[in-house]
Amino acid sequence: MEKVVAKHMPTTASNNLRYERKFIYETITPEDLINTVVLSNSFCFREIFHRRTVNNIYYDDQAMSFYHQNVSGDELRDKYRLRWYGDAFELIEKPVLEIKKKYGAVGDKLSFALSEHTFHLKKHTSQEIQQRIREAIKENHTPELALKLGNLTPSLYNSYERRYFLSDCGNYRITIDYNMTFYNPHFPDYDRSKEPLSDTVLELKYNVSDDKESRKLTQQFTARLSKNSKYVRGVNLIHHQQNN
Repeated sequence: MEKVVAKHMPTTASNNLRYERKFIYETITPEDLINTVVLSNSFCFREIFHRRTVNNIYYDDQAMSFYHQNVSGDELRDKYRLRWYGDAFELIEKPVLEIKKKYGAVGDKLSFALSEHTFHLKKHTSQEIQQRIREAIKENHTPELALKLGNLTPSLYNSYERRYFLSDCGNYRITIDYNMTFYNPHFPDYDRSKEPLSDTVLELKYNVSDDKESRKLTQQFTARLSKNSKYVRGVNLIHHQQNN
């Protein structure tokens, strides 16, 4: 397994750092993947939550710095997104602004709840939504973060279905993501930019202290480890769309 990068790692994050390892399956249905890979694993996974639809707005600067950090595999990299749940993608209820930070192979996540705010992508522009988010962050969290958001713009819309599983020992979580859809936020009608992706993503999450034991678990997976994030894959899809 990859080593944790200690250089420049903040001490405040050290207790929350975890691995998030992705495995991409291209030719198997989510249900078959769950039955043949997840539930049959010797770590005895069980489903712990109901299926739900995950929705995201990703943000980046004009130079697409976060995208390029990820593609280049920079040891220190960030990802900014607004996340909410619900089958109606256009209805943003109880969103959470999340900042994911990577330090080599491990990561941390900062979350800022905006539960009192509701937006509608068919009625509010992305600029209006972002301005209201900035105001809420400045009022309830930190002015510095609000200032940072002022230099970012929506770079990708994304939606997928997710199911959740936990190992019997309680140390490992698996999520299964499928029915992935990506949209270009720069389209006046984002629906017209819809780009589906048929792959299913298995993501294994666990604390740094459980890395050694995880090898026994992942040896039972039938796909290779992937470093390609949904953000990178989505941006590549909509970029290809723009050039055709």
